[in-house]
Amino acid sequence: MPTEDVVRRVYTNLLSQAPPGEFNAVFDDVRNLHEHPALLDEQTETTLTTYNHANFLPVQSPELPRPTVLSVYNVVNQAEQLYLEPNSNLTFNWDPIKRVVTSTHKSTLSFDPELVAWRDAVQKELDLYIDDHFHKNGVGSVFIHEGKLVLVISSHKYMRRNYYAGRWISNWSIPAYKKTTQVTVEGHANVLNHYYEEGNVQMNSSKDFVLNVAYAAEITAAAKEVLKSICEAESAWEANLHEKFTNFSETTFKLLRRALPVTRTKMDWVKAHAYRMTKDINDPKSSQ
Repeated sequence: MPTEDVVRRVYTNLLSQAPPGEFNAVFDDVRNLHEHPALLDEQTETTLTTYNHANFLPVQSPELPRPTVLSVYNVVNQAEQLYLEPNSNLTFNWDPIKRVVTSTHKSTLSFDPELVAWRDAVQKELDLYIDDHFHKNGVGSVFIHEGKLVLVISSHKYMRRNYYAGRWISNWSIPAYKKTTQVTVEGHANVLNHYYEEGNVQMNSSKDFVLNVAYAAEITAAAKEVLKSICEAESAWEANLHEKFTNFSETTFKLLRRALPVTRTKMDWVKAHAYRMTKDINDPKSSQ
């Protein structure tokens, strides 16, 4: 029998790999696999919090003026499930089991005024980018984290009727604004799609980015340049993915087919048909 620690690790690994929007389904399946439901319940909230952070779970609630995400960059108190929504300067409590905002509060957090101004400028440009590229399902938030800005994009789409779920997430570390400065903007993007009608097919692809961006002398122009560079990088990667999957379906899948039968000779269908006709003539009962 495995020890309790081993069972906990197995539960955590299985739950952490749940595709977008399918955590509850995986949880139910795991519960039916083993006879330690109490251990599973112990792991659920901690694992679910980590899962939400890793997937930048979008949060949209009547309690909040605008959508945001759950992440390590805006968590204020993880034990209390308290997060910051910087655009409205609110903190909110999140119930990870019910997936709802339970309360909101005026934020008492304080940040460097220059970083706040820089955050606001980048957020404004990010909103335009989200409207252009993710307008139906996208959420974009900019957080102040460890003296820098962290820009987070999260776009989730669940279509259970069509047995499909997927999401695009990306995050970018943006240095503090200084006039006429060449900076390095680092980013990471991940795409995960899951199709599960009579099967289980997943596509998981990631990309790291390092961009050199020259900050303009004016803060608004600098924010535009940052988002322009991010847009170009993400769009180029998306186009590359599309090209690879087009080639994959046209070449790789065909190579997976057996070129010849096990006899290593092509089937002569004309002879096969003639043989069948001859057999039927000689033995009429065989065609009945």
